[in-house]
Amino acid sequence: MSLYRGLFFTTLVGMAAGWAASICSELAMVVLAATGKGWLPDAVTFLLFGVVCAIALFLYFDKLLIGSMRVSSIGFGMLCGGVAAMVAAFLAYGLHLGVAPTSPTLARIAVWTLCFSIIGLGLGLRWVKTNRARILHTYAGGLVGGLFAGLLFVLFAPHVSTGVGMSALMIAGAGTGFGAGIAPVLVREGSMRFVSSGDARAQNKLGKVSTIWDLNLEDSYVLGSAVTLQGGTRFQQGADIVIPDSAIAPRHAVVFSKDGRFYIARHPDAGGAEGVAKFVLRIKGKTVLSSQELHPLDDLLIGRTALRFESKRKGEA
Repeated sequence: MSLYRGLFFTTLVGMAAGWAASICSELAMVVLAATGKGWLPDAVTFLLFGVVCAIALFLYFDKLLIGSMRVSSIGFGMLCGGVAAMVAAFLAYGLHLGVAPTSPTLARIAVWTLCFSIIGLGLGLRWVKTNRARILHTYAGGLVGGLFAGLLFVLFAPHVSTGVGMSALMIAGAGTGFGAGIAPVLVREGSMRFVSSGDARAQNKLGKVSTIWDLNLEDSYVLGSAVTLQGGTRFQQGADIVIPDSAIAPRHAVVFSKDGRFYIARHPDAGGAEGVAKFVLRIKGKTVLSSQELHPLDDLLIGRTALRFESKRKGEA
């Protein structure tokens, strides 16, 4: 999938999450409407939005990066989204008491802007070990989305009662999804591009959408055919870059960075004399036996699949 197409879909996933959260919020308020607490609708909305949006985005990135959705992402979504949403709910409660009595319009805009930015920040913490820039980008996406959502609400809610809240949440979700999706586009230092494959499964799955995998400095990536699996209490770690090629080992190679440059080496599972003979790994036609530096536009052959390394280093392609 191309980077910008991926950005479109993350925005769409965030928008869909906002829509789902608005439906859940409406159903919840049918039960809670009799409480008479003015701050409660916002608190419920933020909690549902945070959890639903986090789970949706985390599962989407699982599917995009490793080819399957992990049960653990639901737990991370409930944790990151739920905690951030509870912080946002407390902030909304304080603003409701302090600002709403004198300036309800300002309070509405401030509540939605600040609270959705906090939810975006919480979602971004999911990638604190792999892409810290995503924390800032999801925060900014939530802030901008919340600002426009708040403006939409105060401008149209007094005149059009139907669908305004849903539209506002969809805008907030779109902003959060856009922020989560834009981070890899802005901060990637390199990428691995799918070129072609002699395996029909890999060609059909990866070739139709011009697949590109982002590479960030200080991270390492396992290339292979194994998908991460989780069932019950058992967890099997697969590859970070999954290529469904029958000639590729479950964990075939490792791409890593050192001193601002990228290198590739055989994974220990595909090493040794037997691994070299059985599992193909070549750069520009030469078999990789030990770690080897990757240069811009290097052509790789892994199994029966051709890849191309691309770099954003200054002065290079």
